[in-house]
Amino acid sequence: MAKIWEMLDAAYVLINSGFLPQARSIIEKILCLDPQNIEVWEAYLNTFEYASDLETAKEMVNLLWDKKVKDDYLDANRKYVLRRINERMSGL
Repeated sequence: MAKIWEMLDAAYVLINSGFLPQARSIIEKILCLDPQNIEVWEAYLNTFEYASDLETAKEMVNLLWDKKVKDDYLDANRKYVLRRINERMSGL
């Protein structure tokens, strides 16, 4: 399997080329491997064009944290990612 940074580079190329669903697919695979990677979450948020679609991102955060994250002190990373989603929603 490709390294996370290689996958993220490929996703950024797709984002910059306007292939947002394809980039999102790659990023979701990365997030399953490394759900607390804030840089990857930031890239993920850039694959959404509409605020209403970002509700999907919130669901993804909660699903991954509930299933995969064991050591997020005070849920700090989850709260940060959810706050960034809300900020992005208000900006669209």
